[in-house]
Amino acid sequence: MSPLPSLAPFFDPQCVAVVGASRDPSKVGGSVLANLRSAGFPGRVIPINPAAEVVQGLKAYPSVLATDAPIDLAVITVPAPDVMATLKECARKGVAGAVVISAGFRESTDAGREREAELRQWLPTQRIRLIGPNCLGWIRPSRRLNLTFAPGMPEMGGIAFISHSGALAVAILDWARDRRMGFSFFASLGNQADLNESDLLDAAADPETRVILAYLEGVAHGRRLFETLRAIRGRKPVVVLKAGRSAEGARAVSSHTGSLAGSDAAFDAAVRQAGAVRVSRIEELFDVGRALASQPLPRGRRLLVVTNGGGLGIVSADAARSAGMQVEPLPDTVRARLAAVLPSTASLTNPVDLVGNADAARYSHALHALGHESGDALLVVLTAQAATDSAGVARAVIGATRGWTIPVVAAFVGGARVMPGARALEEAGIPAYTFPEPAVEALASMALIMGRHRSVSESAARYAVESTEVHALLRRLKAAGAGRLGLLELAPLLRAYGIACAVGQAATSAHEAAVLAQGLGFPVALKILSPDIIHKTEVGGVMLGLNSAEEVSWRADTMLGRVRSECPTADITGVLVQPMIPPGRELLLGMIRDPQFGPVVMVGFGGIYVEVLKDTAPAWHRSRTAKRWRCSMSSEWRHCCSA
Repeated sequence: MSPLPSLAPFFDPQCVAVVGASRDPSKVGGSVLANLRSAGFPGRVIPINPAAEVVQGLKAYPSVLATDAPIDLAVITVPAPDVMATLKECARKGVAGAVVISAGFRESTDAGREREAELRQWLPTQRIRLIGPNCLGWIRPSRRLNLTFAPGMPEMGGIAFISHSGALAVAILDWARDRRMGFSFFASLGNQADLNESDLLDAAADPETRVILAYLEGVAHGRRLFETLRAIRGRKPVVVLKAGRSAEGARAVSSHTGSLAGSDAAFDAAVRQAGAVRVSRIEELFDVGRALASQPLPRGRRLLVVTNGGGLGIVSADAARSAGMQVEPLPDTVRARLAAVLPSTASLTNPVDLVGNADAARYSHALHALGHESGDALLVVLTAQAATDSAGVARAVIGATRGWTIPVVAAFVGGARVMPGARALEEAGIPAYTFPEPAVEALASMALIMGRHRSVSESAARYAVESTEVHALLRRLKAAGAGRLGLLELAPLLRAYGIACAVGQAATSAHEAAVLAQGLGFPVALKILSPDIIHKTEVGGVMLGLNSAEEVSWRADTMLGRVRSECPTADITGVLVQPMIPPGRELLLGMIRDPQFGPVVMVGFGGIYVEVLKDTAPAWHRSRTAKRWRCSMSSEWRHCCSA
């Protein structure tokens, strides 16, 4: 798949202008220009500087309008107050794309917010596409294109990285360089006045990319993100780290780029059902990404572990159990093959312990005896012991697993003595981790992606909805000034959606409750009626299995008195009388309007133990015929639904 035509200038420009280019490489405009030149960009580079005729050895122009050639892409580094005028000149010139590195927009002052509002209002009327403002920039290693002020060009590779944070992106570039991690492209989005994470996720699914990694602080359009991730799944695995899980993190996100935080549980649900994987740590994001960039997805969760240290084998097995991987005993046929090539001191279970004096040949024999049919993924563990030749072991692993159809990763544990082997593995495309736990976590995430790709269904349940009745009910509730809705108000609405509800009638006194109970038939249940009391059982507001009018009257009188005493400020309107229904599974149903993802219906484990068990598994679904979403309940949403 090729990038969208409107993004072609970012992927393959023939001419790039640097607006605000400086003769001083320590300044942002000078650094961008120096990066373009040192990276070996094959196209034309035009410095724009009204105060200089030559900048860093290149002929400069006072403005983009004064240039003598068509410009595909402009990098803008001028002060924020000058950005709009510069972009208008670019639009007049016919520039198709712009990267606005300049800061000083909504992340800063009131004047900056006004500046960005003007920019957002103007952009939809133009043909120019824009990354930023307030971003690090854009890198396309295969085109030798470095449009950032970060030093150095990363290597080419299969990882596409998208980041809302420029500072994090700079750090990752430096960190990746030491690990020789290669990228298909690298983008810092900044304030996303135009192009957002969904645009670049979609564009990242190109032939050069093996895996897409994203660091997000907010979501521009939740539903579009969900649809984009669903469209990508099966073609490119996506791993996401979203900041702002905690209330403190969400506040920091808002102050950082002005992003809308929204519900973390809603985001988590959308990512999961769309077939992507969410991680919680920066290191984990790239641990998983490295494995996905070079290894196939596992067929399942059966993990093979080969080690020269029993303790590290135990650690690997524990990590596998925690991560949902399975370290199963080996079949007798495989154990027999291992016994034929390994010393009697070796352990032939799984993990396979080759013992401390294992050399490269022993690793090779063991891996050939195992074969890739014995499991769904392989972890090779090496610890530096007296005679350890890490480079030799690495060569043995590379040779023995060549052509395997399952993912192979390694944990070479130690310092300088294992580094040559780890480096050799990485160069051969086998990720080498410093400890077993991150290696196992990476494989578990890969297995999760495979499982989600298999399980995500395109089918959608269809419901016959009495829409006329629904709209009439909602109009009546709105006219009555209804706030939080209880069962009496919700029941007609639920029935209009085809959801059966237990019959219920409201009583304002104990005597009236007894009369209603006789009409409904025994046994009955009583529930306190109050818009201010959500968890009724916590205040003694639920009575079950009442078998006579006398018992109903007594229990209702007792309940009303006790609840009024415990909740003196609550508006208590009476009790709800319902017939007891046969035992079944209790579910909790609620709804919120998430600021990122819109209307969300939530379902979870119900009943009095909902807060204790927290048995919920968020899941999104969008109907093809109606833009309605459903998602299971999470603890932060339970207040939305009457118990």
